[in-house]
Amino acid sequence: MHAGTGELVASAIIKAAQKTGMPEGVFSNLNSSGIEVGTELLKHPGVKAVGFTGSIKGGRALYNLAAQRDEPIPVFAEMGSINPVVILPEALQEKGTEWAKTYANSITLGTGQFCTNPGLLLGIKGEKLSTFIDTLSQEIIKIEPSCMLHPNILGAYEANRKKATSQAELKVVAEYESTIKENYARQTVTTVSGNTFLNNATLHQEVFGPYSMVVACNDAKQLQTIISKLEGQLTGTIIASNSEIETYEDVISAMQNRVGRLIFNGVPTGVEVCPSMNHGGPYPASTDSRFTAVGIHSIKRWVRPFSYQDWPNNLLPDALKNNNPLGISRLVNNKQTHDVII
Repeated sequence: MHAGTGELVASAIIKAAQKTGMPEGVFSNLNSSGIEVGTELLKHPGVKAVGFTGSIKGGRALYNLAAQRDEPIPVFAEMGSINPVVILPEALQEKGTEWAKTYANSITLGTGQFCTNPGLLLGIKGEKLSTFIDTLSQEIIKIEPSCMLHPNILGAYEANRKKATSQAELKVVAEYESTIKENYARQTVTTVSGNTFLNNATLHQEVFGPYSMVVACNDAKQLQTIISKLEGQLTGTIIASNSEIETYEDVISAMQNRVGRLIFNGVPTGVEVCPSMNHGGPYPASTDSRFTAVGIHSIKRWVRPFSYQDWPNNLLPDALKNNNPLGISRLVNNKQTHDVII
């Protein structure tokens, strides 16, 4: 569906490679309507690593194929994530309406097609949470639906949404009901009790699109239990007043163990390319939680450690020579320095 856009981007990358003296063939753009091209690339002995963004099913298939090669190779797959958000009572008391409006926009941003889309909202049941759910429901249906990237993505959204909303004891509290254009998605908010969520693994599955579920937990203990039983996630968010942080230390600790990025009083949607970005997490958010798929450190997926021992200085690469001809920052005797080695 986006082959033309891909061709334009590929042309720009190839021109940039040529201008900067990169070798011919450093970048290629291959199109396919199925999985055949990707499968053949993965099996080719010249390929030494694979990166993937998509579904758990697709990522796991690549991961298994890579392990079956005569020379197994790493697969850095970024897969499913429901990005849990904990909204604590004092925060709801102080800014409940504001947070409801903010999350209505976050859930529908890009038609919910962000891998960091907040698909699971967790709170402690009570009047404050009920008011938040009502406001979120009112605000989200005010937003005009938008187009999904591909008919197959819309089809998967509708199928997964239907599967989720057909589960016993789950309540649909908001759904856009007006006429929508072709390939547009209806935003949906559902709610369920903490007990039901714990006892139904189907409710843990990602619904990729403008969909979110609010879980009303009995108390802080059940909130912690639910978080600890979640699968690995890209992000986790804590919405809280400063005074609540110490009270809910166990909840925050549980969340930290399940995610790759922990957000305080914000939204998970949006990923910045910067040194501090970590876009990965425990399986199935990614197949290797030690690496990020976004940010300057993402390059580490495509390199391997290599060292020189007892080599003559004149035979070392410039980056390692004693006089530091490149003038770069280096770690020498556990100290970061630009100095020459005497």
